[in-house]
Amino acid sequence: MVRATFAGFQTALTSLQANSRKLDVTSQNLANMNVEGYTRQQLRTSSLNYENPVSFYMNENDVNVGYGVAMDGVMQIRDEFMDIQYRDQNTATEYNSTIEYSLNTLARFMDESNHDSIRASLDNIQKALTTMQDSSKVQDPVYEGQLQSDMNATAVLLNSAAKQIKTAEDNEFEKLSGEGTSSRGAIENINTLLREIGELNDKIKHNQLLGNSALELQDERNMKIDELSGYIPITVEYYSEKYTVTVNGQNEERYRIYTYDKSGNICGRSDWPEDLRITLDYTKKDGTQDSIILVNGTYKDASDRNYGSVDLAPNTSTTPASKYTKWSSTDSNASGPLDTQLVFSSTKTNKDGVKVSATNVTTANSSSSPTSEHVTFSGGSVQASLDMLAKSSPSGTATSGLKQGTYYGYDYYMDELDNFARTLAQEMNLYNYKGNTWDYPNESEAAATTTATNKIKAGTSDYMLFVNRDTQTARSETTTDPISGRILTTGEITAENISLSTKWVNGTTKIGLKGESSNQTVLDMLESFTQPHKALGDKTYANYMNSLSTKLANDQENNKDALDTNKTVLTSITSAKDQLSGVSLDEEAANMMTYVSSYNAAAKVITAYDETIRSLLALI
Repeated sequence: MVRATFAGFQTALTSLQANSRKLDVTSQNLANMNVEGYTRQQLRTSSLNYENPVSFYMNENDVNVGYGVAMDGVMQIRDEFMDIQYRDQNTATEYNSTIEYSLNTLARFMDESNHDSIRASLDNIQKALTTMQDSSKVQDPVYEGQLQSDMNATAVLLNSAAKQIKTAEDNEFEKLSGEGTSSRGAIENINTLLREIGELNDKIKHNQLLGNSALELQDERNMKIDELSGYIPITVEYYSEKYTVTVNGQNEERYRIYTYDKSGNICGRSDWPEDLRITLDYTKKDGTQDSIILVNGTYKDASDRNYGSVDLAPNTSTTPASKYTKWSSTDSNASGPLDTQLVFSSTKTNKDGVKVSATNVTTANSSSSPTSEHVTFSGGSVQASLDMLAKSSPSGTATSGLKQGTYYGYDYYMDELDNFARTLAQEMNLYNYKGNTWDYPNESEAAATTTATNKIKAGTSDYMLFVNRDTQTARSETTTDPISGRILTTGEITAENISLSTKWVNGTTKIGLKGESSNQTVLDMLESFTQPHKALGDKTYANYMNSLSTKLANDQENNKDALDTNKTVLTSITSAKDQLSGVSLDEEAANMMTYVSSYNAAAKVITAYDETIRSLLALI
C-alpha cells in the first residue's frame, strides 16, 4: 500500500522547486562575480521529515518516509572570524601605509644620504673658514663673500626644510580634518561611514523582518565596515535585542532571537534578526584598555534616539559642550542615551604647525563641560597621522628627544632643526662678538645661554652674523600662550627664520680681528665645527645632522619591514576570503550541472508517480 495518493508528487515537487531556486542563486552568483564586495550566496535547505509518532499497531510493512525538502532561505558563504582577522590586519596595514607616506615626505628634504643638503653646506662653510686661516684673508671681500655665500646657503636650506615640515604638517592635519581641501578628511569620512552603516542597519532590519535577508545590503555594509577599519581599530559583533517580560511577578530579560517555553527556557530560534554593534577600541593614558560604542543596534531618526555613532570632529579645546555634534545611542534595553563622544583637539602650539596636540575621548552633555583624556589607538590611518603630528620633547628638556608615537614626527624634526639653527647662530655670533670687542662672556656666562645671548644683544647688533630674519636680533623673550598654556618664545632664531644679518651683507659688520691673533675669530669658528656641543647632545654640527638623517632612515626601514609583513598577511587573508566568499566560475558551473541533473531526476520521479497513479486508476 502506498502513502496518500499525492504525497510522492509533493516530495518530487519540493525537489523541483529547490533545484530551480538553486539554479536562480547560481545565476545570481555568476551575474555578480565581478561586483566588488559581493559575497557568494547559497540556498539553505532542510529535510521535511515525518513528524507524527508511529502507531504501536501500525502494519510492519508501513515505513515512514519524509515529505521532501524545505527551502529555509538564501545565505551568504562568509566566515565572521576571517572578517575579524581582515579588519584587524587592515587597521595595522593602513597605519604603516600612512606612516610610510609621511616619512617619505620628510625624507625628500631630511635624508642627506641621498642628496647634498645641510650636511654638505656645513662642509662648504668649514672649507671657507679653512681658507681664511691666513690673516690677510680674514676681511678680504672675496673670501668673506664666499663665507657669506656658504653660510647663507645653510640658512636657506634650514628655512626650506622648516617650511616643508610645516607644509607637511598642514597636509597631515588636512588629511584628518579636510580643512583647506576640496576633499573630505578622515574624520568626516568616518562620520559618513558611521551614518551610512546605521542607515543600512535600518534597511537590513526592515527587510529581514519582512522575510528578505537583504544579502546585497549586507555586502554593502560589510564593505563600509572594512573601509572604516582602515581608519580606526574597531570591534564588530552581532547581538540580539532584549525585551522584558513578567513571569510570576518577576521581570525577566529575554533575547528576541530565541523562543521560550512557559517556564522561560529557550526552546528554539525565532525569526527575529540579529543586530550589529561596532565599538572603537583605544588605550587610555594610564595604559588601560577601553572602548566606545560607535554604532549600536538599528539606526533610527533623531526623534527616536535609537541610533548610534560618535562624532569625530576637529575642534579646539575651548569649544563649549553645546557646540559638539553629538550622536546618542540606545537600544531597547538601555536605560539612557550614550553621550560619550570622540573629539580631536586642534589647539595650535608655539610652532603654529603642530595643530593636533592629543586625541581625547570626551564625555559631553548639556549640563556640564566636556572632560577629556588622552588616548591612543592600536592602529589605523588616523593614529598614524596623530603620531606624526604629536608634540615632541624639545631639546634641552629632561625628556629631550622622546617621541609620543612609534616614529619620530614632524614636530621632533622641527625642534631639532630649530636647536641646530640656534646653536650654530649662537656660536658664530659669540666668536665674532669676541673678535670685534674682546669682551667675551666668561665661562659661567657662556654656559647660561640666556646670559650670553643677552650680553651680545646689549649694543652688539653690529657684530652678529646670524639673526632672526624678522627682528634682526638673536635675543629671545618668552610669553605664555593663553589657550594652550605652552611657553612661546618670540624673537629667537629658528630654522624657519635664520638668516644672515643685513649689516654683515651690506658691509657694516665685519669678521673680528681682535684676539691673540688677527685670525683668532676664524680659528675659533673653525674649531666650533670640529668640537662637540652640549646643546647638540655632545655632537658636532655634522654628526648632529647625520644622526637626524639616521633616525629618519631607521624609522623608514622599520616601517617598511612592518608594512611589508602586514601587506603579506593581509593579502593572504584576502585570498582566503576570496576562496571562501568569492564566486568561482568553475565551481558554479559544476553546481549548475548538479542542480540540472537533480531537477531532471525529480521530473522523472513525477513522471514515474504519474504512471503509477494511472496504472492504479486503470484497475478501478
